[in-house]
Amino acid sequence: MSYAYRCLICLTLTHIIVDASAIVVGPLWGELERVHSLSENALFLVLTIHALASSLAQPVFGYIRDRYPIPSILWIGPVLGAIMMPLVGPAPNVAVLCVALLLGGVGIGSFHPEAAVVAGALIPERRTRSLSLFMFGGAMGLALGPIACGAIVTTWGLKSVWILAPLYAGLILILHYVGKPPAKLFERDKTQKPQSLYHMLEGKIPLALFLFMVCSLRLVPNMAMDKLISFILKDQNVSAFQIGLVQSVFLFSASVGMLLMAFRFKSGHEKAFMIACPLLGIPLMLVLGWDGCPTWLMTLLLVPSGLVLWGTSPAMVSYSHQLFPKGGGVASAITMGMAWGGGGMIQAKITSHFVSLGTPHLAFYAIIPCLLLAAVGASVLPALSTESNQQNDALETA
Repeated sequence: MSYAYRCLICLTLTHIIVDASAIVVGPLWGELERVHSLSENALFLVLTIHALASSLAQPVFGYIRDRYPIPSILWIGPVLGAIMMPLVGPAPNVAVLCVALLLGGVGIGSFHPEAAVVAGALIPERRTRSLSLFMFGGAMGLALGPIACGAIVTTWGLKSVWILAPLYAGLILILHYVGKPPAKLFERDKTQKPQSLYHMLEGKIPLALFLFMVCSLRLVPNMAMDKLISFILKDQNVSAFQIGLVQSVFLFSASVGMLLMAFRFKSGHEKAFMIACPLLGIPLMLVLGWDGCPTWLMTLLLVPSGLVLWGTSPAMVSYSHQLFPKGGGVASAITMGMAWGGGGMIQAKITSHFVSLGTPHLAFYAIIPCLLLAAVGASVLPALSTESNQQNDALETA
């Protein structure tokens, strides 16, 4: 195995742990609402902090990355996230809960822009596949995280979640030692001045903002799904472990979708995926929002939902990298960070509103306009260069 592949595998495994840390709170939303007696506004605040902490950190670190690469952020950020996120369980009050979510989110958010650029640069002739494998790791972490957290909480109680902190942090440090990326990937040409944001985006700032809006709308169901599952099942007195298992069906399906993207996706179809997949998600939302939808059917529908809505998200990242080739870190921050934050803010209002009404399942209906607008917006995004697509496709099939 080449050193580049070893680094990519270690980076992917680190991504599993990072996103497992990020989703620690996934099965706990219903329990946290009960323990802290969260009102609609308080729940909206907590959900917003959870969505924005990581997402706002990513463009900041993405911008810094494109000017002054920081190799150590690949382990410092994940360790911070791994330590802080499990503290949501023993948090004695809402203030401590918010601080844990904030600092944990910043640590997790700092990792993604640098790691995404490094993952693509390790094997540049297979960039889309490398990114898909890297993002597959994240999806696996999101799938495994709720199971681990749910099992611990069901066995030892809410406050016991903290035991994940030393475990995750230790594994991150070991993986960084085994697969530390080559220093040359972080070198910058010192004869050139650091690029401004304007130059990184090649002057296409309005286009970058529009891409952010499209991707934010596209990601609303992804950001809402674990919360809605938790609230819906908690109302049915389902245990945290069972909630985690159901959430993992959606996220395991997402990881399968990303794995298929890694080995079957052909460059040049990014825009088509960005149009078609939100439209395919609409009928799924219609059934999930049905008041009489049984748990078994909801669980079954999470499989195509994960495949279509989350599993195809690497296409957005690949599209942004090709649209803004001079600003890989910023492009990653838009599609892997800011857009998830934008989608998270939208879903936070939707989720908190319908939870306060005692009808969390109806939130799925409110997600449908978001998917429709995302598809329409993607249809007017510029097509990527045909020559570039052909070149990338030739390289990836070599």
